This record gives sequence, structure tokens and C-alpha cells, in this order.
Amino acid sequence: MTALVARMVGETFHRDAEDRPLREGRTPPEYLRAGDIEYRPCPYAGGRHQHAKPMNVSALRQTSAHWDEILDALAVLRGGYARARTGGSPAAFQPDLMDLWRVSQLGAALPWFCLFRDGAVPAYAAALAKATQGVGIWAQRMLVRTLTSAWRPSAFTAASIAELAEESGTLIGASEVCAGSEKMLGRFFEVYVDGSPGGGELAARQAELLAFGAHYQSFKLLVWLYYLARRYLLHDLGTPAANALLAQPCEPADFFVLEAPGAAAVPPFARARWLQPLAALVVPFAPDRSDVPHALAALQLALGIGLPGTPAESFARLDEIFGAAVARVEAGFGGDASAITQEVRDSLIARGTRAAFQSSR
Repeated sequence: MTALVARMVGETFHRDAEDRPLREGRTPPEYLRAGDIEYRPCPYAGGRHQHAKPMNVSALRQTSAHWDEILDALAVLRGGYARARTGGSPAAFQPDLMDLWRVSQLGAALPWFCLFRDGAVPAYAAALAKATQGVGIWAQRMLVRTLTSAWRPSAFTAASIAELAEESGTLIGASEVCAGSEKMLGRFFEVYVDGSPGGGELAARQAELLAFGAHYQSFKLLVWLYYLARRYLLHDLGTPAANALLAQPCEPADFFVLEAPGAAAVPPFARARWLQPLAALVVPFAPDRSDVPHALAALQLALGIGLPGTPAESFARLDEIFGAAVARVEAGFGGDASAITQEVRDSLIARGTRAAFQSSR
């Protein structure tokens, strides 16, 4: 049986219960059907207004049709996360930037939870995931701002998130603009910051959802840390194969490259110091505490890049840490940890990575 983590990364063909592609416009062309996606110019005010990039009105129709279910599901996820982070006092929860990101990742994980547990993805779960993806991208852009400047946001409100989303250009994506109206976005952000009570069919599965989502968000951060650490080693190699890998997209694809200036000349101990604050972003919150080891794995990846050794030796060390972490994610998803072979690990990162380091020995 294929590892669940490999399926999650590699399967781009899935559709929800209403036969809409889960990835919408990001679906590979071979999996799209005529009429799947309808694009129109954006009528909303701000930077999106009549933009050259269109908005996906077919996705908007589905979101509108399931709006109450979407908000209920988001409230269940946000409420469970707030309870976990506060020790049972969600009313006092004041989310910071990474809290908002983690809640977005709970939404992004929901279709995979439904697919792996139930074999199908409800329409509201698919629509919620598409909406929370935008909040996740916005939070990552704001994270870059906090890491590279003195910007420190005050307490978030629905209005401030909407303003920052507009100001940062997050509402304009790579190929299309956000299809949500100003009113819809405002209501969506309110659930993020105000803790509206949630219900519906997900409420009874909150603990199970939270555990799955906790492993999902840790997995994405661990993939990112592993990618950033490997980049330093690729700079050290300096071979054509290494340079080609440096030009590959970021891992995960919705994250960003963040490394010290003049990365090739940065000594190992400074590389570790650069990555250590990023490792601290891995915060366990699963009710069963099964995600606690991920925080240690993140620190090991950050510090491992600072230890002496050749690029090949350092890669082997990082690969071992990453492999053990992915096995724990697989178990957290309900899969078989023994399925995480070297082949599976390599399928999660840029093709040719292992060969580039093996050829340097």
C-alpha cells in the first residue's frame, strides 16, 4: 500500500463529493474536464478590481452554497486548536500570526482527513481548504516580514487581517485572484479571531481532526526545514547538479526560500543559528501528544546542519532525521510507519537530490 504522506504529496487528481477538482485551477491539465472552472473578471474593490488575472466563479458558487457549513467547520477547528493551546480556556485565546497559520493548515488538512478516513471529501471540506490556503499564504508572507524587519503586529482583528491581505497583495495569486467578496472575507476572518462557536458533523470528531492536522502542519514545516538545510549543502557542493537543484521550487510549494545572505560562505555554526528560530515554529498541539517528537526533529534538523562533515555526510544525517519524522507523521495519519522507505522519502523532495550528494563522495 502506498504511504499516505506520499499520496498526499503526489496525488493531484482527486475530486470532492460534488465532482469538483480539489486543487481547482492548480489541477494539472490532464485531470481537468471541460467546464470545470469558469473564470471572470473580478468586480470587487481594491487591487483585484478588473485585474488581468481572473477569479474562479465556479469555486465561488460552491463556497456560497456551503457557506454556513464552511464557517461551522472552521469554528470547530479553530475552537479545538484554541482549547489545546490554552489548556482548556479557548475564550481567552488571542491568536498570534503562527496561530492563524496553524488554523489555516487544519483547514487545508481536512480534505485529506476525510479522504483517508472516509474515502470521500464533502464539498464544504473542499471549499474550506481552498479558503484557508489563502490565509496560510498570507500568514507566511507576514512571517517573512517579522523575520526580516522590525514589524511586530498588534492583536489581530478581522479588519486588520483584511487590510493586510490587501496591502500585501495576497488576494492576487499567481494565476487568479481571490474570489471571495469583501463581506465573505470579513466574516471568514471573524471566525479566525473571535472564536465563533462551531457545530455540525465535525464537532464530534474534533480531537481526531486536531491530531491529524497537528501532524499535517508539522510535516509541512519539517519539509521546509529539511529543504532550507539542504540548500546550504547544495551551495557547498557547487556542482551542476547541485545548482540545478537550487533552482527548483521551494518545498513545500506554498512556502518560500529563506536563507542567510551569501549562503555559500556562511559557516556551519551560523547556519544552525539561522535555522534554529524557524525550528521553534513547530509547536505540538495534538490532544494525544503524538506530535511532540516533531518539535525535537525540527531542532535536530536545524542543529544538524551545524555539525562538522562533508556535504554527503551531512545530507545522510539530515535524511535520517527527516525519515524518522516522516514515519511518525505517517503513523499520525493512520498509516504504517514501516512504509516510509528511502524511496518514499525521496519522492517527497526534488528528484535527483540523493544522487547529487552520493556523486560527491
